[in-house]
Amino acid sequence: MTDKKQLLASPVGHITQFTVDHAEGAWVYGTDGSKWLDFCVGIAVANTGHCHPKVVKAAQDQVGKIIHAQANMFYNQPTMDLAEKLTQIVPGDLDMVFFTNSGAEAVENAVKLAKHATRRPAVITFQGGFHGRTHLTMAMTCSKVGYRGHFEPLVPSIYHTPYAYPYRTPDGRDATEYAMAELRGLLKREVWPDDVACIAVEPLQGEGGFVVPPMDFFKELRALCDEHGIMFFIDEIQAGIGRTGKWFCHEWFDDGVTGDIVTVAKGIASGFPISAVVAKAETFAKAQPGSMGGTYGGNIVAAAAGVASLQVIEEENIMANVVKQGDKTRAFWNEMKAKYPVIGDVRGLGLMNAIETVEPGGKKPNPQTAKDFIAECTKRNMIHLGCGMYDNCIRFLPPLTVSDGDMDAAMAIWSEAAGAAWGA
Repeated sequence: MTDKKQLLASPVGHITQFTVDHAEGAWVYGTDGSKWLDFCVGIAVANTGHCHPKVVKAAQDQVGKIIHAQANMFYNQPTMDLAEKLTQIVPGDLDMVFFTNSGAEAVENAVKLAKHATRRPAVITFQGGFHGRTHLTMAMTCSKVGYRGHFEPLVPSIYHTPYAYPYRTPDGRDATEYAMAELRGLLKREVWPDDVACIAVEPLQGEGGFVVPPMDFFKELRALCDEHGIMFFIDEIQAGIGRTGKWFCHEWFDDGVTGDIVTVAKGIASGFPISAVVAKAETFAKAQPGSMGGTYGGNIVAAAAGVASLQVIEEENIMANVVKQGDKTRAFWNEMKAKYPVIGDVRGLGLMNAIETVEPGGKKPNPQTAKDFIAECTKRNMIHLGCGMYDNCIRFLPPLTVSDGDMDAAMAIWSEAAGAAWGA
């Protein structure tokens, strides 16, 4: 009998080898009867937990009405309601939404919008950044070569500059000052400022290692964009929708910094594929009619699930739990850092946290220790993902609804796995 797993494309890769049957909250269950604690939740997707009953009901109700209300054909209530809610919670006076299917699609269209609005060709992104794996977005992505290698030639006129990465800023310099000096140097050495359509930046780098920049970094970026008429594009695909304890991660930063374009995906609809580009109506008005679109963008069932997901986060005061459980996570790992010298840095906001593993006594990246820990967690039926430019980070992405009991179970597994991987 054919092993049906062999029919699935190998470049995707798999973290575990079991076949999932169903899931609830922070737990997934295999067809073999196994039970797994999920601290990935679809890579920060199931923010309300797996199969939250209110989200399930909203989707079921919509499926019985119409499944595909194509955006060029009809207006529909769920997408209008979701757009209204997004324009209410995205910081600033952004008042129009374009719906797509995935994070990469949202980034693609955000860049297209910036180019149309400014009539400029170039884009600046950051080393360590991840914006997708389509042909444009892989050129923007700079977190590891595996996402872009052997795909040359890539889309041109995309420039990379160092992110404000406090743990790895050279010579003990201030991370914001260093990053801004490098960015201004880029604008002197490689690309004229008035050729730059947008600067695209994650408020907390995801695939690059869950890097939390200093609180003044976005204020400086916003000022530079204003100075040169560059659109400030904030990619909130992984860090948004309550993941850090506010609706959007960039709300944490100094001076109430807002973006000209914000992309949103992952946590919007608790697992249904939908994403969004949010900007001002006057910005969208500069794009040519027909320049954006797609068959499935803004699927009505996904939109209904999105409306329900945002209601759940708001009505159940979930972001208070995010702050509480996030503080607990970092406190646990800071205690472990004192015990295990392979832990070089503990960082995060809310429930977007990571540890970075290093060679003891320095900061040399130590990817094997990260892999060993993840493997030990997998043996104990707990799911994690690595990340980081050097593959030496372990990220912790539970559902935003994670309970005290779930956290106790997680910390027990982490303690055992750390002892097994790194020595008692």
